[in-house]
Amino acid sequence: MGWGFRKSIKIAPGIRINLSKSGISTSIGGKGFTYNTRGRITTSIPGTGIRYTTNLKGRKSSRRDSHGTSESTGTEHMNTENLSKKEQATQDFVYKVQSRTTNALRQYFISHGVYVEDDDIGEAVKLEAFQPFLNTLAHDLALTTKAIKLAVDIGTVSLAEKEKAMLAVYEMEHKCAAAQGPRGELQTAASALMARVRAWPSVPGFVGPLFAALLGCFLMAVLSVPVGQALTGFALSYGGYKTFSFMRKKAVSSQAIKEANEWFQSKLTVEVTPRPAIRSSNDYVALKAAASATVTAAAVIYTIIVYPHHPASNGNGEQVTLQSDTTAVGSNGVVPAAASATTLNTVHPVPDFSWLVGKYPSDVVNDKRFRSAFNGVSRADWIKILERLAVVNSSGIQMQDGYLVAQGCKEHECSTEQAAFAINATSGKGVMLVKQTSNPSGNASIKIFQWPDLPVGVTPLSSWAQEAAGTDAAPSAQTASFQQTSFECSKAHSDAEHIICSDAELASDDVRLAAIYAKAKAAADDPVAFKERTRAQWNYREQQCHERECLIRWYADQNVALAAIAETGKVAQQ
Repeated sequence: MGWGFRKSIKIAPGIRINLSKSGISTSIGGKGFTYNTRGRITTSIPGTGIRYTTNLKGRKSSRRDSHGTSESTGTEHMNTENLSKKEQATQDFVYKVQSRTTNALRQYFISHGVYVEDDDIGEAVKLEAFQPFLNTLAHDLALTTKAIKLAVDIGTVSLAEKEKAMLAVYEMEHKCAAAQGPRGELQTAASALMARVRAWPSVPGFVGPLFAALLGCFLMAVLSVPVGQALTGFALSYGGYKTFSFMRKKAVSSQAIKEANEWFQSKLTVEVTPRPAIRSSNDYVALKAAASATVTAAAVIYTIIVYPHHPASNGNGEQVTLQSDTTAVGSNGVVPAAASATTLNTVHPVPDFSWLVGKYPSDVVNDKRFRSAFNGVSRADWIKILERLAVVNSSGIQMQDGYLVAQGCKEHECSTEQAAFAINATSGKGVMLVKQTSNPSGNASIKIFQWPDLPVGVTPLSSWAQEAAGTDAAPSAQTASFQQTSFECSKAHSDAEHIICSDAELASDDVRLAAIYAKAKAAADDPVAFKERTRAQWNYREQQCHERECLIRWYADQNVALAAIAETGKVAQQ
């Protein structure tokens, strides 16, 4: 007695997972119609218990495994699920009889120039020209048909019937082989034609190249013209390569199929099964390629017309056609670079800034046209500028000596945090000055953003810069304010370093400690421990000391500790 189980799990409306002895399957559908992934379709009338089930896979297998003769047709595919060994052996026997009979007849027809596949053997046996030969197989076909019907009807075949059926199969194979015709090369020709058809090139797609080309147009408009042009050119080149490559392969394949067809036709007498052929020759590749190129060209023309000039810029917002090394920032100020740099010969349209007159700087500071007037301003610096132009006088931006000038300050900190700018109305280039207090000692610094050919001294901001910083922007004046320390003050980054650079006493302590440190390092008995101690003490200073008193205590403690190490060489005790 066989056993089995079945469990159905609903995972979504109309979809169920079925678990059974034979495996896992999925059912899709609702009341009245259900499709199972095993190929079974069930239709029913809800509420009546009436239903009809058919198996698509069973039909395909039955057609493939059919006997191929009028006497043996009509046998159904038998399910292999839940069969005993005896039943499985019977089914294997039926399949063997059918397949060998079909193959013998097919080879016979092929040798006589009749192109037929297993599925169409039933049509081939109806040809009048071959009826005399087929009549000689009638007795053998009757024996095989009888054995197959017994297997289908009662599920088993006796050993004697199996022996009779197999002897009949042997006899049919012998007769078909003896009666073969002179056109046996038809099978080779058919195989060659099938290989040529399968080698037909696949139709290329143009969605990817078209998307890349449109992306290139977008980059030309918003980021960089060279990058956008390069991407668009690559997309067009790649699309053209795919098109011409397909057309070349298509021409080669067409010629090969034509030659294979001629060979196939020379061996053919009757064509029962349609010969291998490509599905459709209308691929419209040339039309698709032309349409894609037309859309790309239209997008490029539109981009050029709408965005005629978009200078590329680097990550800091600086114009690529100019150098950005116009200022050198120190811990206590900004040292302007040499203003004698030669003006580049590149000619660009000068934007009109007359619309700025009378407007408040806070209203235009984020406008791209306004920002393009300044050179070398990073995102972080622009945020500081935005804060220092929040409070301005009521007159807003005014025209002075050919420059658009305005100044402002940070809300609640107008005495220390200020900014001013001047834009040349003729050249469209501007100078931005930012005053900020960068350390706890209250010392102010001026940060200058300028073009190489537009120094601050020629603008109306020259006097403002001197008043705000208490000195001019000359490099010697700014450099003289630095204190002599053991490190480079122009690269100071922490509060402690800024305080040390601005305080003469702390700078002197720093130089003295550096000398003691060198002696202690040479005398230390454990270099690794000395290095770890140094790192820990330095981290403490950088993270904890944000005022002058803390640094004074730190230098005093380190002088004592390092002097002891220099004298004894013992690191662990300090």
